[in-house]
Amino acid sequence: MEESTIQNNNTNQKTNTINDINNKIGKILENNLISNLIIIAIGFIASLAMTIYSYLKIVNIAKLIDGTYSTSNSNIFFIDIFYFYIFYFFCFSLILNINSKFNLRNIIIIFLSFLFVMIINLSSSFFTAIASIDNIELYSQFYYIKYVFSVIIFFIILALSYNGFQVLNSKTISEFFTFSADISIFAGLIAGVVSTVFGIFAAIVIFLITDIIGSLDDDIIIKLIVLSGSFFTSLFPFLVYTVYRNMKTNISIYLSRILMPFSLLFIFILLILLLMPDISPYDNRVSFILYNIMLAIIVLNMFFIRIDYKSSIFTKALYIVLPLIAIIFDILVLTSSLYRLVEYGISPNKITLIGTNLVMLGNLIFITFFNINSILIIFKKTDSIPNIKEITIGNTKSVFYIYIYGVWAFIVCFIIPVLYSIFG
Repeated sequence: MEESTIQNNNTNQKTNTINDINNKIGKILENNLISNLIIIAIGFIASLAMTIYSYLKIVNIAKLIDGTYSTSNSNIFFIDIFYFYIFYFFCFSLILNINSKFNLRNIIIIFLSFLFVMIINLSSSFFTAIASIDNIELYSQFYYIKYVFSVIIFFIILALSYNGFQVLNSKTISEFFTFSADISIFAGLIAGVVSTVFGIFAAIVIFLITDIIGSLDDDIIIKLIVLSGSFFTSLFPFLVYTVYRNMKTNISIYLSRILMPFSLLFIFILLILLLMPDISPYDNRVSFILYNIMLAIIVLNMFFIRIDYKSSIFTKALYIVLPLIAIIFDILVLTSSLYRLVEYGISPNKITLIGTNLVMLGNLIFITFFNINSILIIFKKTDSIPNIKEITIGNTKSVFYIYIYGVWAFIVCFIIPVLYSIFG
């Protein structure tokens, strides 16, 4: 009894200490100037890391052009630069907790999450190197697949960082989709404006100091331009966040809804194009890529529509119809992927595409299930059918499917390379 009492007292003391730390830091971060400066400082460090990352990629591209690239001596190089990529997302997840609700527990979980990804990446990269010895094409497939699909893993960590790791809180996860899309839109707009102004300014400066510029190596000029663009592009999301966290606009919701009728239109156009054998996705590589991109855009857009947010009758109708039509389109794309697998053989790209097509098909069925279920609930209440404008379609729980994408992304990034090294 005495031992358990002592343990409970120690636990309570630790909890109180942590709470005191959270409260003290939270009070400091209540000052917007201090919190914004911390966010910008973290963003500056993250942007420097991405600038180094870009520089290393430029060096690697130069190796490819010169023909000096070899998978046997460059795998470690690729492993190293991927960590800069991880570090950038780690920094962004940190700033989501730089506020008056600061929680040391969340910071620790974020750190451990990214540490886990780094350790898993280190081990899987070893198997990737084994599987692709003297095969640059195979290695490049693993390389680009990892960079694309790892974003899904990082996005999930970011979403959970945003909502305090409330894994089953569908509402706050939905809000993060809107939040992240709005930041991306504003960061893109600012980047476009700044790059235009910077481009004009740079052109004037170059014209005025032509003689000095002429003495510089063209490669140096190109590197300076690329690295400057990389630094500022990486920094913009942090800068936008300092403003946006106090000013929500929900612009991404309306843009995603505008995309719905155009998505239906493009699906019908692509289905009609099947009548032309020369551009069929089964035999035409460009069409195959186009069909997959279109499907990915449609499914991705479904996460940002936020049907729980106030919407018109037209929007609700489209939200019911679009997943049904997209299911047919997904099956078409899936069959073309299977056809190309049988026709041209197994590769990481084809396995990834087929698996992704299946996961997206499940996502569309998942959304359709919630849509049908919400309609059935309405008709069951025949005595009190609400006004059509007040009818709720779907369910925010559909965002939980992002975890399925996370599992698939983990398999694609870290498990498939291991299996290829064993059975390849």
